[in-house]
Amino acid sequence: MRKFILSIVLISLHFDFAISGAFKDLGNGARAVSFGLAYVAVADNPYGMFYNPAGIGQIRKFSFASTYSRLYPFVQDENLYYVTLAGVLPIFSIFDFGVGVSYFKTGMWSENQLIFSVAREFKYIKGLSIGGNFKLLRWSAVAPVGESAYSYFGFTFDAGAIFVWNDFVNGSDLRFGLTARNITQPSIALNKSSDAKLPLEIAGGIVYESRTYNYQIGLGVLKSNYDLKIDAGFEIKAFSSEFLKSDFEFVIRASGGAIVDGGKQASLNPGFGIKYWKFRIDYVYVHQFEIPDAGGSHKFSFEFNL
Repeated sequence: MRKFILSIVLISLHFDFAISGAFKDLGNGARAVSFGLAYVAVADNPYGMFYNPAGIGQIRKFSFASTYSRLYPFVQDENLYYVTLAGVLPIFSIFDFGVGVSYFKTGMWSENQLIFSVAREFKYIKGLSIGGNFKLLRWSAVAPVGESAYSYFGFTFDAGAIFVWNDFVNGSDLRFGLTARNITQPSIALNKSSDAKLPLEIAGGIVYESRTYNYQIGLGVLKSNYDLKIDAGFEIKAFSSEFLKSDFEFVIRASGGAIVDGGKQASLNPGFGIKYWKFRIDYVYVHQFEIPDAGGSHKFSFEFNL
């Protein structure tokens, strides 16, 4: 029991994990986490819908991705994990339709999200994509002996936009992303208390992308309730070659940032990616400076693109 309480305390420090702080972003994709908040200006794979639904409008063929996260491995007897699945299918070149699922469980608590996402490149403004999410939310908790289990079911919406300024300079693009999450701010408490409303989150990012030298560097910001977080990240193709008539790529990336107004949270997120043929595997290690004794989180993502 003491170890279980410790795990809840650790999560509370990182995610403000009271009911009012549930459904936080626990890291839905290794590439997204290792690139940082600026990923809202990229979001060009299936789990991008969790960050900016406009991103899936850039996907031209069927794509599927999954992520497994092992959280705080040094917390004994508590297997804290988080799983994400997402898929995107372009519909007759009219729009992109995506579905995403996330599942988090620890001890007596579990939560799920089911996301239906739609996005499209704007026809009359080159480089602009817009999109939206309809999110179904559910949590459940074990009740004391003799009582029924506690559970909640609700919904909310996200909206986002991405604009790509192609050839901002010769051979390089400039990307802008903006998203609003939990627009309706539903209360997720059983008694619908206003103290348990999901906070409206506004995230923005700007990314400089060099197609000549194969790197991206970005800056992102997230405003949520009383917190303001800023971070920076980069991605660079370190190696590429042809192997068995298919391209092989090795990418390194990292991000770091902190809450600069409000709570106390800072992290460093190094990672890498391997791409071959239609497959991509990504990894990131998340180090939280406030809770080093709990161990860093490991995230593994697998992606398939037709």
